[in-house]
Amino acid sequence: MNIFDEVPATRRMPEDAERRAWARIKEGMHTGEEKTAHGRPHAKWRFTAVAAAAAAAAIAAAFLITQPWAGVGGPPLSAPAPSSSTSSSQSSSGTGSLPPASPPGLPGEPIMLIGSTTPVGVASLWQDVVFPVVPSTGRSIAQAGSVIVEVGVQGSTLVVANSSDSGATWTRNQVALPTPVPYVDVSLSGDGKHWIVGPPHEGGATVSTYTAAYVSASDGALQRVSLPGPTSHAAWAGSTLLVSGGAMDTHLWSSTDNGQSFTDISPSVQGSMPPPGYQGAPSISLLQLGSGVAAVALAPNGAASTATVYVTGNGATFAKGASADLSNIAPGSLNGLASTYGSDAAIVTGAGQLLKVTADGQFQPLAMAGIPSVVNSLGIQFRDAARGIASATKTTCAAGKAGCTTLTTRYTTADGGAHWTPAP
Repeated sequence: MNIFDEVPATRRMPEDAERRAWARIKEGMHTGEEKTAHGRPHAKWRFTAVAAAAAAAAIAAAFLITQPWAGVGGPPLSAPAPSSSTSSSQSSSGTGSLPPASPPGLPGEPIMLIGSTTPVGVASLWQDVVFPVVPSTGRSIAQAGSVIVEVGVQGSTLVVANSSDSGATWTRNQVALPTPVPYVDVSLSGDGKHWIVGPPHEGGATVSTYTAAYVSASDGALQRVSLPGPTSHAAWAGSTLLVSGGAMDTHLWSSTDNGQSFTDISPSVQGSMPPPGYQGAPSISLLQLGSGVAAVALAPNGAASTATVYVTGNGATFAKGASADLSNIAPGSLNGLASTYGSDAAIVTGAGQLLKVTADGQFQPLAMAGIPSVVNSLGIQFRDAARGIASATKTTCAAGKAGCTTLTTRYTTADGGAHWTPAP
């Protein structure tokens, strides 16, 4: 099994919540209201088999380019124009202490937000950098100080390039893959010394996860590692690699030998070892911080969730931080809803709010403006604490559960997410 071996997985909301959700959908569609697709994607690398084959073939063809990319010396970057496709929708509601993402005229009726099913194209955040290989679709670029790591795919070759001088010079390493892949992510430690080419954040309702990845070896070469199970997120606490995933994203593993072996440390966050299968245990997402990792546990709270943050600087000891009710986010992996945010991290909890996760485990709400209030899904990534990009998806249904049109628009910010404008 290699880095891109897939393991299918499916997530569903609790039966009673699903029944309430579909009742609201039916009522909303009778009055012309738009509702939101519910369902939290399980992990970082995914599609259904047919969609995966088609997407992989299309993107592989697009990636057969070898010239430098972005900035001076490469072709100009531009965000794709808004696109539409046919989709279906459903919704759910919940309560919480954070303001719900409610459409006008429906106070208290939150839109259940999911991570974008389309990976955010982040290359435009680095227009001042000339990359040696076309960045892959996905979170394929990461930066910590002057260290930049980017990942590209050329046919069936995975290329990882790293720079320690903000892109002035590069070191390239590559590995042959048995088949082309649609998108890849890279997770870079806060000190810039360690990285892993691993699971993406985005996905669909029926998703796939990956059970292998590549890390940076001491000589700079790519070293394949077998992950302890289907994983959703990867992050670094110093030199300790942490990955989350397993059954319904309820497990947390650590590796102190660069991914050669893993230990299940789920009780560090869960309090005890999660039972087999999904029995109400919180799901775990990992957010990279400058000084370590924030493990965010999302516990069921009706159809919504309660988030509790645990921070670690060494991957061995975790300090419990703040908790917050997320009234419009269901339990599950945060996927595209979260990003590194300078030395901190951020979770988008609605079209009008970011939730900053600080290095000491606190939540700080940050108001956003410019993204339409009625969106079904969001995907974000920040280059630093100022520059970021978001992909917002809105689904409108003419009647019933069919005949739906989905519009995806990209937005950028230069002030930490306070104001967003459509990407050119």
